Amino acid sequence: MILLLTSLFLNQTIDFYVDPVVYLSTVTIEDTITKTVKQKDIFYIEFNCEIPYHELYYEESDSGIITRATIPFEIVNLDQADTLVDTLYRLFTLPSFSEAARQQMSFLIQFGLHMLEGNFKYSISIMSKDKKGTVEKSLTINRIDYPMSDILLAKEIVTDTVGDYLKKGNLKIVPLPSHKFSERYTTLYLYYEIYDLTVDANELRVTYEIVNAQGEKVRQISQQVTKKYTSQAVNVGLNIAQFERGEYQLSIKIYDPSTESTIRKDLSFEITKQVSEDISYEDLPYYYKIAYFLKPGDYKKFQEIPEKGKKIFLEKFWSQHDYYKTAARFVYADEHFKEGYKPGHETDRGRIYVKFGPYDEITTSVIEVWESKPYEMWEYSNGLRFVFVDIRSTAEFTLVWTNSTEEQSQPTLFDYLPESVKRELPAGTFD
Repeated sequence: MILLLTSLFLNQTIDFYVDPVVYLSTVTIEDTITKTVKQKDIFYIEFNCEIPYHELYYEESDSGIITRATIPFEIVNLDQADTLVDTLYRLFTLPSFSEAARQQMSFLIQFGLHMLEGNFKYSISIMSKDKKGTVEKSLTINRIDYPMSDILLAKEIVTDTVGDYLKKGNLKIVPLPSHKFSERYTTLYLYYEIYDLTVDANELRVTYEIVNAQGEKVRQISQQVTKKYTSQAVNVGLNIAQFERGEYQLSIKIYDPSTESTIRKDLSFEITKQVSEDISYEDLPYYYKIAYFLKPGDYKKFQEIPEKGKKIFLEKFWSQHDYYKTAARFVYADEHFKEGYKPGHETDRGRIYVKFGPYDEITTSVIEVWESKPYEMWEYSNGLRFVFVDIRSTAEFTLVWTNSTEEQSQPTLFDYLPESVKRELPAGTFD
């Protein structure tokens, strides 16, 4: 019996990555009537799709945890009345949800087709039960732009021994269409092809240069490539173990001394934070405390789904948020905003601290007249303000006024605000 694990993914759109890589090949065309043979350039567009595991719906069966994906795609030639439409079907399995979270698993889909140069538009969709995501982009292929192929960015290149579909020559190349490396990766792998070479004794001089978001060169490596064939494939691994988080630009420059010409291709990639494997375990403190980050109706739906559905949802939620940063806010709130028997994160100040983080500026009470109540005004650099008042003078602060659309002011309590605070708030607030 198959049990459908219906997860509460509030966003019903599947987010995935598509990385098209264009290669050049030459075909031989023989005219049997004129008895002539000619060479013609043709291009192979390889589409690499990466789907994070938590974007899909799963079923539990006797064979394990499985998901089915339908992939309809359309390639439109904008220069001619020519369209290719097809659909792929894939079945993926998970070892377990905790293991998938630990490994930050993604599923790969690779397919391609041969095309002549021109202008194209492609649309690729991923469908999983009621969820669907689509990527639509344009692609222009000019022969003059391809003395070398596009760069295929990969997370692994190994000798292929099983005939995997991710195979190129005798290599298995595992693409990384997102171009996002977590800190657990130590090597950035590249695969590309060079065309129109003249075979001679001169070697190609290849330079790999990586620049960070500030424009600083953080890595430069040179390589000599012997010209054995008129078209050659090159693969290389670059160490990124010490790279800080952030965005980078990679350039490959190839100088051919025979023609005194240089060709260049660029791509961008990112080093992201590592998602700790610990976030897949439900016994972590605050793991279930996501009410502050959902709309009330959505949180009610979350509470109503089965435990397996909650597990899937929580693993997706914490894969997209920084668990440890959020947990640190809970800890701080519990330590600093406790009121009586109420935990700090359940008080008004604690809730705001967990949701919005540390304030940038705080103004506290200045007793003006005997009727004044202690208050705190929190201000954030993005313009948000929160005013809390200790209405009963018992060190229990209530949120009285805010300009946040995610929280509510309490007009019936405005009289507890000192006049100096009222003067700082927008005109018309107390009309």
